Amino acid sequence: MPRVFTVLILTFAISSVRLLTAEEPAREDLPVTVQIHDYWHVSNHALAHARDFVTATYKEIGVRTEWLGVVQQNERHPGAAPRGTTARDPVPIAQITVIILTPAMAARGHVEEGALGFAAVPEEGMGRIAYAIYDRVRDTAARAAMNEDDLLGFVMAHEIAHLLLPRGAHTESGLMRGHWNVRDFQQTDVLKLGFSPQQASQMRNTLLHDAPIRSAETLAAGSSSADACTATSCERPARQFGR
Repeated sequence: MPRVFTVLILTFAISSVRLLTAEEPAREDLPVTVQIHDYWHVSNHALAHARDFVTATYKEIGVRTEWLGVVQQNERHPGAAPRGTTARDPVPIAQITVIILTPAMAARGHVEEGALGFAAVPEEGMGRIAYAIYDRVRDTAARAAMNEDDLLGFVMAHEIAHLLLPRGAHTESGLMRGHWNVRDFQQTDVLKLGFSPQQASQMRNTLLHDAPIRSAETLAAGSSSADACTATSCERPARQFGR
């Protein structure tokens, strides 16, 4: 199944609606499992803060995020056990994998300059893999004089949403706004951003009808090319990182 990458861009130098069906209870929380694969080796405090941001954001729309730990990856030796486990423990496969890239990995993947994060969006159904580029997040937060942990959480929440929404999900405002500049971040409290009722409905519907869980590795290997980038939403060929 073809997938495209949709990118959250800082613009200055970084640069068919599906409705809920009657099958869904009104506000029963829907679970989604998420695991972080961290190549940058972000601090435990920063990751915990970012996870709390994501958890609170999705709780507002009745989605319960279940975190399966952090796999602290190494570019040369990927696949380490999640933090808090031993090497003998099985590594669970999450529905969604968030990969935190190093600058070298982003450069090898030819990630568009200015992209803070991106996600592999399928033609239909639920996507599985999202990315955050931590050095760009940290640099942007410093320029905007904001908490970098808040910005990392914002990027993660934004990209996870792309995995649960149809293609072309960027909006002109709110959490799914696709293009930002430093002044925008200076003037916006990202902790107060959220999803529209329509976006919440679409994401809950995706989770309700999610196909059986498949491994992130299988999906990444099966990715194929798609549309090129535009000024307002970036869709790019799938690429593999960390190799």
